[in-house]
Amino acid sequence: MLLRNIRNVHDTRKKLTCSPIYFGVIPMQQNTTSPSLRIALEWYLNPDHLPLIHAQEKARADGTLSIELIAPDDHYDGFEALAKGDVQAVVNEPLHLLEKHGNAIDLQSLGTFFHTDGGVLITHDAQARLKSGGSIRVASPVSNPVTDGLCRNILTGWMRKQSIVVNPEQISVYEAGFDHVENLSKGADAAWLAFANIEGVHAQQLGLPVDMCRTSDGDVPGFSALELIADRNASANVKHALATLITYLNNAVPALQADPKAALDLWCRAGNAEPTPLTVAMVNDTLTRFVVPVRPDAERWRPVWTYMREQGSDVVDAATFDRIFAVAHG
Repeated sequence: MLLRNIRNVHDTRKKLTCSPIYFGVIPMQQNTTSPSLRIALEWYLNPDHLPLIHAQEKARADGTLSIELIAPDDHYDGFEALAKGDVQAVVNEPLHLLEKHGNAIDLQSLGTFFHTDGGVLITHDAQARLKSGGSIRVASPVSNPVTDGLCRNILTGWMRKQSIVVNPEQISVYEAGFDHVENLSKGADAAWLAFANIEGVHAQQLGLPVDMCRTSDGDVPGFSALELIADRNASANVKHALATLITYLNNAVPALQADPKAALDLWCRAGNAEPTPLTVAMVNDTLTRFVVPVRPDAERWRPVWTYMREQGSDVVDAATFDRIFAVAHG
């Protein structure tokens, strides 16, 4: 199965939240009489998804929409599931929205609901090694020429600002799963792509000897965000359900930000557990990163697309870029 609803997986990622079912679908009885949406997440369930969780709960209470949030086996699973019709929407970083996809699907951006600082968590020892001409290994959920090249550019650009010349060949990227902090604890020199509000907060809470090298530190446009993505050729019923979801998301963000305690309670209610200091810190930081209104915004991501094209990355052409962010009708 490309997508799975994991309810009891022994995974150290559980340490990042208060939820004992951290990786998978929120256990909420579905309203079978209302329209339904299956949404493939980009990662395990975490506070970045709070607007979706809020929308899920409110829509169910209103009887207007049943929303299922699905965690992936692999970072790209959602796009393939969308192409097959197994889900009606995908959540993923804009970087992957702008890449060329092998499956024939007309992708449509519905908008950004979360935007944070992202980059590379790198140990102090690894920094010293790079400065002395040595090599480091960076753990990542995915490894391909596009994402590996971005990681190298960020680190070499950051070092260049410190008057240190680092060759890209000094930096190798390998696939090691989603849990960046665990990968660092197992000996990785660095972990990428890390989000400041999740891994950044986690590393700080643990007192790890690491620094967060942000994309901007390496003169790379920021792309650490979450886009809601759909099939432009979806049925009228699906488009109507997605429009309803957008309305709930636009209401969710101000509601969450206005009441951090309620936001924390919502997050912990999803896992039926008590909050931890780490959870409180992550939720409070994450609340400042949400974006409204949720709508397609080509200009938000044009600098990223331009940068990737200039770097020779295999991204969509100009016409496809404009089409991705064009407002869909019907």
